[in-house]
Amino acid sequence: MIHRAAFFLIYLTAVVRFNTGWAQGCSDAGFCSFGSLKHQVTDSVSGSKLQVALPFGIGDEEVRNFTPGLQYDHQFSERWGIQTKVTWNYASGNLASVSGPGDLYIAGIYTSPTSGSWKVTGMIASKIPLDQSSLEKDGLGLPMVYQSSLGTVDIISGISFMNRRWIISLGWQQPLSGENANEFLPVDWDMPEAVAYPPSNDFNRKGDALLRFTYSRQLGTAIFLQGGLLSIYHLADDTYKDPTFSNQPISIRGSKGLTMNITASAWVNVGRKLKAGITAGVPFLVRDIRPDGLTRHFVVSPELQWKLN
Repeated sequence: MIHRAAFFLIYLTAVVRFNTGWAQGCSDAGFCSFGSLKHQVTDSVSGSKLQVALPFGIGDEEVRNFTPGLQYDHQFSERWGIQTKVTWNYASGNLASVSGPGDLYIAGIYTSPTSGSWKVTGMIASKIPLDQSSLEKDGLGLPMVYQSSLGTVDIISGISFMNRRWIISLGWQQPLSGENANEFLPVDWDMPEAVAYPPSNDFNRKGDALLRFTYSRQLGTAIFLQGGLLSIYHLADDTYKDPTFSNQPISIRGSKGLTMNITASAWVNVGRKLKAGITAGVPFLVRDIRPDGLTRHFVVSPELQWKLN
């Protein structure tokens, strides 16, 4: 079993290494890595746990993003639980190297009584920005891929149907606060590299719908593997404003559409209360343009989880 887990981890690394040139995608505004919509679903056991995630990805124009997160779960009973998460982001590319606070997530999760071999888990959550997408260099607004947050207050809802092998998840994430405080326009920059980034001044991001199919496999009592297909549909074209042209929102054509990713994860029990894992994702179908800065050639995330009681 240990050999099979080692092979799976090597396979994850190979997938990331040899498929980063497929395309650019992911387009995750937060909901595919939170609550009942992520790979590692909430346990239906009373108690608390703490989780540290260290995601790394390559974005637009080879910008490197490192987004550590700290997550706390508390399961009150077999039915009710809460989850909170806070993130930070470091970004480095050809325009700047910056860091800043990301987002605060808060979710309530309900698991229905089991019906046969299937159970249903529902979630309602909110994403609260700790930054308004206003990171700058020398007084000039940076593109969205450098920002530590999308800068919007979002509502997130989701439902997952699961049995011993399969998880089918549906989710919806909707920004509520309108425009963020980003000020990036390529014409403001003297650097020729800036023209490669889409404009995002007063950026207004639209909502997303999620569909996820995940296959799970337990190897003995120590190893847990998952693999699946993650689809995210961006529901409408995003907009920005260019004050030198018009103070009206300008639609970014091609920002609406579908992104599809292959995802996989592996978890190993390394003690009675400690789990270690790794999650990875690579895209194979993308939107024409992703001005929100969520483009990733790949994402890989080592994670640790502690049971607190």
